[in-house]
Amino acid sequence: DDVGLREQTRVIYTSDHGEMMGEHGMWGKSTMYEASVAVPFIMAGPDLPAGSVVNENISLVDSFPTILDAVGAHLAPEDADLPGLSLWPLARGEATPQRIVFSEYHAAGSPTGVFMIRGDRYKYVHYVGLPPQLFDLTADPQESRDLAADPHFAPVLADCERELRSMVDPQAADSAAKAHQEAMIESHGGLEAVVAAGPPFVQGTPTPPAFLRFRPDDDIRL
Repeated sequence: DDVGLREQTRVIYTSDHGEMMGEHGMWGKSTMYEASVAVPFIMAGPDLPAGSVVNENISLVDSFPTILDAVGAHLAPEDADLPGLSLWPLARGEATPQRIVFSEYHAAGSPTGVFMIRGDRYKYVHYVGLPPQLFDLTADPQESRDLAADPHFAPVLADCERELRSMVDPQAADSAAKAHQEAMIESHGGLEAVVAAGPPFVQGTPTPPAFLRFRPDDDIRL
């Protein structure tokens, strides 16, 4: 506004992951619950409808093609097979792709790989070597009821697993991630040396001491 660029400026506001902040009795960010895996994404510009809300799934992999589109640039040939779509048509109401979004996690001492796919209704969370989770985000947006063990939802669970495996081999991906982590640890002198070194090798958001007094089923307001 101060320099007269409002009518020729587009703005994207987003972030990295969220934080559990006590939801589900958990602290930290390494889960696939919405509090951890969801991010804000706000777009503004002279060619976008102000105040419009789009409920389609998007992903941070959309940021790159969206920014290129915003400035009139084109994908380089070597980037043509990257995932992601420009979000400007979606923000203008010109497209409703009904996409599935994907996330995975292996880091920070995670005992197993975690993979998530989210469609227009269901979220499926796959743990390598452990039981999966299934949530109906339309009926249960707070993810309070895991449907994975309910026989009624067995077909949905099977469809979700097939969809995930069409994207990635969970076991192979997790094995590769763990092997790379072990190699990195060894390159820094082994586990004891890394732990003794402290930050930046070992760090994270500490759990507030007051939070430790609560039980997981307490109604916590932070």
